[in-house]
Amino acid sequence: MTNFPPSHNPKSLLAEMNARIKVRDIREWDRLRRQVEVKWWESGLVALLFVSGAGLLVTVAKLAPRHNDLLYWFIIGWCGLFILTMVACIEFLILKFRALRRMHEATAKHDEEFQAALKAIRDYLEAREAADAER
Repeated sequence: MTNFPPSHNPKSLLAEMNARIKVRDIREWDRLRRQVEVKWWESGLVALLFVSGAGLLVTVAKLAPRHNDLLYWFIIGWCGLFILTMVACIEFLILKFRALRRMHEATAKHDEEFQAALKAIRDYLEAREAADAER
């Protein structure tokens, strides 16, 4: 930003402060948008989770003691439940991130509409002030 001395005119000072606030908000909004945008690796994450879960289950099945069938099936069931829980939690987070992205897009669209409406109102008020000043 530039380091001009502040104006003594209240309207120009207000306009300058509004511009600075908007620039700061736009930079913050852009930074957050980049953080939640779709990444190339997210699609492969689900497949990788399935493969790693299946591999872990096979490893546990091969390493679990076979001398006691009840203990063996308890270990397999517990590990299967753990893997399903882990995959479900990560899937849940991925779905939440997708919802946040959609929410961001909707909010950005509404923000643009509100900014356009606000600009129309300001233009109307400035035209009214100019018409009142001519009288």
